[in-house]
Amino acid sequence: MQPGILFLVNSLGIGGAERHVVSLLNNLDCDTYRLSLGYLKPDDALLSQLKTERLDAVTPLNVRHKLDFGVVRALTDYINERNVRVIVGTNPYPTLYAMLAARAARTPPRLVEVFHSTLTQTLKEKLQMTLYRVLFRRLDLLVYVSRQQREYWSARGMRARREVVIHNGVDTDHFADRFTSTEKQELRAQFGFSPTDYVIGICAALRPEKAHGDFLLALARLRSSGHRAKGFIIGDGPQRAAIDRRISQLGLTGHVAVTGFQSDVRPFIAACDVMTLTSMHETFSLAALESMSMGKPVVLTRTGGAAELADSGVNGFLFAPGDIDALTEFLSTLASPELRTSMGSAGAASVRVRFTKRAMMAAYCTELAALAASNGQGA
Repeated sequence: MQPGILFLVNSLGIGGAERHVVSLLNNLDCDTYRLSLGYLKPDDALLSQLKTERLDAVTPLNVRHKLDFGVVRALTDYINERNVRVIVGTNPYPTLYAMLAARAARTPPRLVEVFHSTLTQTLKEKLQMTLYRVLFRRLDLLVYVSRQQREYWSARGMRARREVVIHNGVDTDHFADRFTSTEKQELRAQFGFSPTDYVIGICAALRPEKAHGDFLLALARLRSSGHRAKGFIIGDGPQRAAIDRRISQLGLTGHVAVTGFQSDVRPFIAACDVMTLTSMHETFSLAALESMSMGKPVVLTRTGGAAELADSGVNGFLFAPGDIDALTEFLSTLASPELRTSMGSAGAASVRVRFTKRAMMAAYCTELAALAASNGQGA
């Protein structure tokens, strides 16, 4: 049987790491290896975006408790039956399952971790990372998604047999602004925005760490200083009700629109003048790359690898998380249409040189094929 590469992820819920896995599975061109996916928890919101016809199998594993040995046994059986030679875990929890299953397999597969996290906030997370730091030393390959992330964890004793940085990449042909002025104005009008409004967008799941409240506070300050600023919140999530309340408290009712979940965010990004991310922590933002690829200047928190993707003052601005004064100042500066155009063009050019989907796929294919071949399973 042709050797296989199994991707293992916590869930197919909406998130950057999950979207990254979907992108890899939809586009990897490793012809001599079968690709398959297992997801531990029954959240499959992104399943419809997966090109399942390319895959050997897509398996919901339905973990019932933190460490489900029934799932470990099922993974071991799958490894044995489907000739799996490499398992790619996304973040530590799936990789723990991969390690346990690999130990019991007849031919233990090579183990890869694609690591999307940087900060640990709670005591529980810190204790978990103490365990994972030990386990990661057994990995055949640890993939970081930014240089800053690698430096952060290396300084804290994170090691694997081999470590590389493979930046996230986007499909720059797909994320290109080909929308007409009429199409943009029609969409803006649907949400109550006029052609002369200064529309500032944020594309992020409505979760606490994305700090949408900072975005709203900066927007209120901009309006108080005379800007015709409007807020376009692209996405949905558990903080929706809290964000709606904050909009009302800040007197922004009628000046902020929340789109809800959108499977295709491109028309909404295209309708904005500027895109921002106010996250308290972010490792290497796909949303920022997509916005830049579409020619939008970005205002980002200086977290994770933000300084690797955005050159502050050239294609956007970077500010410290929680610094509302700086965020407001930069958004005020970008009220200039001329500056927005020049910065947006610079950002799109940078993404097309440095952060393409093609380059990302080539790097992953090279690494995974080498591991599979080194496990005695050449084509």
